[in-house]
Amino acid sequence: MKKVLVVFASLILAVGLASAASIVGSKHDLRASGGGTPTGQGLTEVCVVCHTPHQASAANGQYPLWNHQGTATASFGVYSSPTMNATPAEIGGAAMGSQSVSLLCMSCHDGTVSVLAMYNNPPSGAPTVNPISGRIDASGRIISTANIGTNLTDDHPVNFTYNTALANADGGLVDPATSPTIQGWLVAGTVQCASCHDVHDPQYTPFLRADNTGSALCLTCHIK
Repeated sequence: MKKVLVVFASLILAVGLASAASIVGSKHDLRASGGGTPTGQGLTEVCVVCHTPHQASAANGQYPLWNHQGTATASFGVYSSPTMNATPAEIGGAAMGSQSVSLLCMSCHDGTVSVLAMYNNPPSGAPTVNPISGRIDASGRIISTANIGTNLTDDHPVNFTYNTALANADGGLVDPATSPTIQGWLVAGTVQCASCHDVHDPQYTPFLRADNTGSALCLTCHIK
């Protein structure tokens, strides 16, 4: 019986490991040997591009020991539609992290800042950019389709409160109070880039929180 339990536990562990993807080796792993693109020559650490254990920027407030330099974009604009009941708020023109966690994402993905621009470089020193044709330019800025740009008026809205009142007013949204999944994806009760994307898990391209086959991810929130 003991052997059966050990085998069963091993199988459960194997399934868990198989289903869990890692930032290591993904496109967010910017080490020269990381397998992702672009690569930072001389960079040996995975997490340091975004996080630092010490001397994080105080301007980033509650966000996790943020180390990547912010974008200076003053205004991204917000998506609007006559059929939309949500009220998105502007994410630009504020200190990093004080306005919206999505602004942290845009510090790379608006294409105005090098992906290797850090407040605190690692002990090994500042890495140098290895340009990738069609993806990263010589300054380290994203030039591929991952460059969202500085105009968010044509993108899914972010930085708005998603609650029961919104679901009732809209009529086409799942009430988040009835969905632990939605509650887990919201950031302080708001929809942000991180609500649909998990930057540490590349299992579902492009870093989606769930498989979107048949629009399954979209249908987590939208009633269609």
